[in-house]
Amino acid sequence: MGQPRTFLHTERRSRPRRLMGRDDDGQAGILLLFALTLAMLALTVLFVRVGAANDMRSQAQTAADATALAAVGAIQDSAAEDLVNGVFPMPVFDEDAARSRAEEYARANGAVLTDLRASDNSLGRNGNIVRVEVRGALCQKELEEDGSRAWNDVVCDGEDETATTVGNASAIAIVHGPTQCQNSGNGFSCEGNAIDDIATARNMIDVNLIDQEGEYAFNPKAVVFAGGAVTDCASLGQVHPIMCSVHEILNEEFGKFYLNAGGYRHLDPGDHGRGHAVDYMVTEIGGVPTDEMHQNALVVANWLIQNASELGVKGLIYNRTIWNIDVDSVGSFPDQVGRPHGTTADNTQGHVDHIHVSAGPGRML
Repeated sequence: MGQPRTFLHTERRSRPRRLMGRDDDGQAGILLLFALTLAMLALTVLFVRVGAANDMRSQAQTAADATALAAVGAIQDSAAEDLVNGVFPMPVFDEDAARSRAEEYARANGAVLTDLRASDNSLGRNGNIVRVEVRGALCQKELEEDGSRAWNDVVCDGEDETATTVGNASAIAIVHGPTQCQNSGNGFSCEGNAIDDIATARNMIDVNLIDQEGEYAFNPKAVVFAGGAVTDCASLGQVHPIMCSVHEILNEEFGKFYLNAGGYRHLDPGDHGRGHAVDYMVTEIGGVPTDEMHQNALVVANWLIQNASELGVKGLIYNRTIWNIDVDSVGSFPDQVGRPHGTTADNTQGHVDHIHVSAGPGRML
């Protein structure tokens, strides 16, 4: 018999099946990476949105500031022309000129003018404070309340009627005339500078942005005219150049607010005798003005008080009340400022029928 054949056996032991842990970990990592990528994209989109919105707000505010300054710049130019022509400049709002300039500058700064209004702190007579609102010519529709369009859809040329929550801005600017000006009769000089050209005059009239509108809305129709003929300085006698300048400005600002006017009086011991005073009759001599004319006289008196320092006005008397710049503060006449004067005199001596205005060097007499 042959030898038994020897077989080599490889013993197979039962081994536990390996879990696919390494492969599962890889899939989880991919999912996590994908989620992080989406999160980063979302943050990037958010940052882009916020950045774009901030840019739009900044651009809109820049446009609003430029537009407001342009609106009062039109008033500044008009006042500069007055100053060169020897007329004391009282910047007065001209809506057509201000709106035209404002619209031009709004467009140049990528915006559209949506509102313009004027006010002042002088009973609504000047309108030297102008507020504007603008809308950016590019707007981000996604930032509307309903989120109706994609964040990167910036198709908006400023003519779209749909309001947006960004890209809108407002600004307020003021123009105010020069101080320390004198009229020698041969033209004005302000702060020591002779006014002989538009550029110099314009530099004497300041414009700047402010935070608040004026107390009174501009109302060019606030004055009720008495209907008398406008009196020129030559008809008032030997009036001082400062008083003459005040008279001319009153004629320009208020037109025929008086029936007639009287100025220089020979041998008068007061300001009339120095040519420093003019009486403006608001009713017939010895009479009592109507309610409308009385309110109109108060408007003129308050305007003079508000601008007394710039005009060279020393004081005024009306309706048994006197205001003197050396004694009284600036405020609403006669409710806040002024003192009783001529309370027992007749209507003329008590200044019921006229406004007495004193202007010139020295104190009020």
